[in-house]
Parts: sequence; structure tokens; C-alpha cells
Amino acid sequence: MRQKFHNLELVQVVRGIASLLVVLFHVTANSKDYLNTEFCFDLFQFGGAGVDIFFVLSGFIITYTSLSRCEHPAYLPTFLWRRFVRIFPTYWIIIGVFLMIQLAMPSFYRVPYPYSFPNLVSTLFLLPGHIMVNGVSWTLTYELFFYLLFSFAFLLPNKKISFILSIAYALFIISLGIAGHDFEKGDNYSRLITYPMNVEFVMGILAAVIFSRLQAKWSMPLLVCGTILFIAAGLATDKHWYIFPNAFNRVLIFGVPSFMIVTGIVRFETSTKKMHVHNFLLQLGEASYSLYLIHLPIVVAVIKIIDKVGLRSHFLIQGLLLLSIIVICVASILFFKWIERPVINRLNAILKKPDTFKPVSS
Repeated sequence: MRQKFHNLELVQVVRGIASLLVVLFHVTANSKDYLNTEFCFDLFQFGGAGVDIFFVLSGFIITYTSLSRCEHPAYLPTFLWRRFVRIFPTYWIIIGVFLMIQLAMPSFYRVPYPYSFPNLVSTLFLLPGHIMVNGVSWTLTYELFFYLLFSFAFLLPNKKISFILSIAYALFIISLGIAGHDFEKGDNYSRLITYPMNVEFVMGILAAVIFSRLQAKWSMPLLVCGTILFIAAGLATDKHWYIFPNAFNRVLIFGVPSFMIVTGIVRFETSTKKMHVHNFLLQLGEASYSLYLIHLPIVVAVIKIIDKVGLRSHFLIQGLLLLSIIVICVASILFFKWIERPVINRLNAILKKPDTFKPVSS
């Protein structure tokens, strides 16, 4: 019997917000680097923490949509195919365009891309340590690693063993962080295995396992407390206040609040009979992957153009940057509707019994 899923629209909204935070972070960082000006008073210096929300959401969504199927090893090829389709076609289309632009106009990027065969293979298949033309693609390597780890759940005898191993893996990484381990040491693959942000995927798994067991009255306290802690972590990061001197710090200050936000908002939505979400927010969430991949090279190009024309009016620069963000959001929604979703549906149709495209898919 197929598992009945709730259409988690608020999860889509959170995805859209997480993507937008990353966009605002890159606008903030690049406007300071190239234009020596603050964007929105540098309020979004912590916007990179949108990635932490993404990782927790990925752990949740994959577990929520696939846990009941883990008892059927025969579903593993389908799971892997859907994960491949979800990541690579859209990535290849976008990265292909940016590689050609990089080849034609290398001055629009900080580091000219070396067009050797090994570099191209590493970039196209998101291998650990790949050279990035699009500066956000490192996160996709960790996403793929999580998919690989999750796929072992189809091969283990029962779900409890999978969950126990996931928790043990997270505790191992946490122990390294507490002990002050230098996560940047070692080769690309050892860093991939031990990187602290992998714990956030396990947090998402935990959220998927426990949210339905929580009383509905705890949903809003979890959501509110998580949001407050997330904002407080952003303020602390802007002040360069750290609890741990290594990469484990962001898992603690952003990952834990992200776990609270995701758990709270899912429990709230699944316990609420009627839910109305503004269509634009829903569309932005659906297009979050496109937005995530498209925005950075465009942001850098816009800022470099502003610099080259010698524009120095602070208010005009702010207006142009805000306008560029709006244009990027709209372009991402259109790209999702016209390219990403049709490609995903067409490739999933290769399977004998394809699922219809669900907004909650990851």
C-alpha cells in the first residue's frame, strides 16, 4: 500500500525563504567586495545559513517520502533514478550555460575555469573538491553523499537499524567537533565523510521520524523558538561570536534552530485542516533549486556591470540590486515551469509507474 502524503505547502515556503537568504547573502558579500558598499545595512551577512535549512529539509523530505519504501529493496533503483533526475539535468543545463559564458567572458568571474577533461568531469558530476564555476555547487556534492548514505536503508533488514546507524554517524561527527577536530584536514573524500554539516541531514531524518509523535500544541513554540534562535545566531555570526572554532559551530547555531523550524512547521501544517499559502511564495519554493543555481553568476555579473559603469549613488545601487533580486526570482520561477519541471516529469516518465511531480519532492 502506498503511503499517503500531506501536501506540505509550508515546507515549500521555507525552501523559498532559504534560497532567498542565500541570494541575499551573495548580494551582500559581492556588493561589499566589488562596490565597497553595504547592501541593506549588511543585515544578511548570515544568509549563507539558508544552506543549513536546506540540508535539514533534504533529510526530512527524503525520509518523509521514502521511508515506507525502504522495506522494499526493489525500489532502490527507482529511488536512485529520481535522485539523479532531481539533481543533474537542471544542474547540467544551468552549468552548461555558465561554462559557455565563462569561456566567452572570463572577466565576469573571479577565477577563470580550467577547461581540462578532468576538471570538466569533476564539475559535471559534482565530485568532492570539484572546481566551481557556480559557487554554490559544493553543497550538491554533500546532497549526493546523503542520497548515497540513505540508499543503504533499502539494503538493511529494518528501518530501526538504519535510524540507529544514522544517529551513530551524527554522534561520531559531533564528537569530532567537540574534540576540536580540524575538519579541513585530509583529502576531499575524508572531508566529505566527516564534514559537520552532514549532521544536519540526520537532523532532518529525526524531524521526519518524530514530528507526527509530537502534540500539535508544541508546533508553534518550536517554530517560534527556532526562528528566534536562528536570528540570534545570525546576529552572533555578524559580530564574529563563535561557540566552536571550527565548522561544527554552524551546525550548532544554525542547524539546531533549522531542525526546530522544520519540525514545528511540519507538525503545524499536518495538524491544521485548512491552509492558505500565497501563490507566489509557493511558486518560489517550488523553484528554489533553480533559484539556488541561477542566482550567483547573475548577481556577480550585475554588480560588476554596476562597477564598470562607475555608478556611485548608494540609493540607486540599492534599488538596482533589489530589482535584480526580483528579476532573478521571477526568472527562476519561469525556468522551473518551462524547463526544470517538464524535464523532471519527462525523465521520470521513463519509469513504468512514475509518481506525478510533487512540490514536496527533493
